Amino acid sequence: MNSENFNKCREFLEKSLESSPENNELLNAYVKLLELKSKYDTETDKALIEKEIRESEVQANYQTAVHTNNTNYNTASNKNFAESYRHDQTQMHGTVQTAMNTGYYLQQPLPNNRTY
Repeated sequence: MNSENFNKCREFLEKSLESSPENNELLNAYVKLLELKSKYDTETDKALIEKEIRESEVQANYQTAVHTNNTNYNTASNKNFAESYRHDQTQMHGTVQTAMNTGYYLQQPLPNNRTY
């Protein structure tokens, strides 16, 4: 029972009780109405709490999945970068080594920067 219908019924029963306070059936109906509204509110609140719990579980699972995916992606990206860098350094070393062995590249001595 939504609040609007409840309020209409409550107001009607209260007016009826004011006009005939000796009518026990109206009083019983009023008490029953309050009990039903209380039960409805309890069930509604319980359903809302359960919905929020489910939504928070879904959100937690989503955040966990996103974190795991980002971690795996970053790990793979770093590994690929390191492997590419290692490969480039190996290729450069091989190129320089071949050039030195064939005489195309003469290793220059480091300059002496002494100022004394």
